[in-house]
Amino acid sequence: MPHPQMFQLDENSPMPLYMQLTKSIKAAIAGGQLKPGDALPSERMLMETLGISRGTARKAFQTLLEDSTIIRNQGSGTFVAPHLRQSLPLLESFSEMAQAIGGNPQSELVGYLRRPPTEEERQILQLTDTQCDVVELTRVRKINGIAISLQTALLPANLFNNINELDESLYRYLAEKGVPVVRATQRFQAVAADSQLSHYLNIKLNEPLLLVTRTGFSHHQQPVEHTSTWCLNDYYDFTIELHK
Repeated sequence: MPHPQMFQLDENSPMPLYMQLTKSIKAAIAGGQLKPGDALPSERMLMETLGISRGTARKAFQTLLEDSTIIRNQGSGTFVAPHLRQSLPLLESFSEMAQAIGGNPQSELVGYLRRPPTEEERQILQLTDTQCDVVELTRVRKINGIAISLQTALLPANLFNNINELDESLYRYLAEKGVPVVRATQRFQAVAADSQLSHYLNIKLNEPLLLVTRTGFSHHQQPVEHTSTWCLNDYYDFTIELHK
C-alpha cells in the first residue's frame, strides 16, 4: 500500500483540498507509482497523515469512484481500477493490453466443452469437415485479481488438444501451434447482464455491458478463433482514429 505522504497537498492553493487529493492520486496512477489493483490508504489513514477532514477524504474518493478511477470492495478496501485501452485498428490480445497498463493478466477457467458446432459457427470458422468439433472455453478475465470481463472462445478442435497446454494467453498458444492471429474483425454491441454474467462478474442482473465479438484469422485467411467478450464498461476504453 502506498504511503499517504506521496499525495502532495497545498493548503495555500486556491484549489479545494479534495480536488488536490483527487489530482494527486490520478497523477500517481499516470506516473506508474500506483498500478491496477493496488490498494489505496483508508480515509482514516489519509486524515491522520495529511491532516485533512473525513469529508475531504470522502469527497475525493467519491469523485474517483464516479469516474471509475478507483473501485471499492466492501470489507476489503479501495483499489486502483484497471482500464484497458485499445487503439483500433491495432490488434492486441487481452494479455498485451493488460501488460501495457502495468497489470498482471489472469484468467479463471469456468467452462470447457468439446462439442459439434452450430451451423452459424461452422460458417464463421469455415469448417468443411462435417465431423469437425469445436472447443468452447469460458474464462473470467482479470487484472491483478479484479474481474473485468467474461469471455467465451471457440476454436476448431484440431487446434486444441489439451487444456493443460493453455497458459494465460490464447494468442500465444495459437502462435506456438503455427497459426498466429494476424487479422481480426470485431463488432461492438450493448447488452444486459443475464444470470450467468451476473454471477461470474459479481454484478446486478440486467446491468449494461459491452459485448465485443471477434473473429481472428491466421495466414491464408484461415479463421482460428471466434470470441465473445462481455466487458464491464468501467474498465474498457476503445479508441479509433477516423480520417476524411
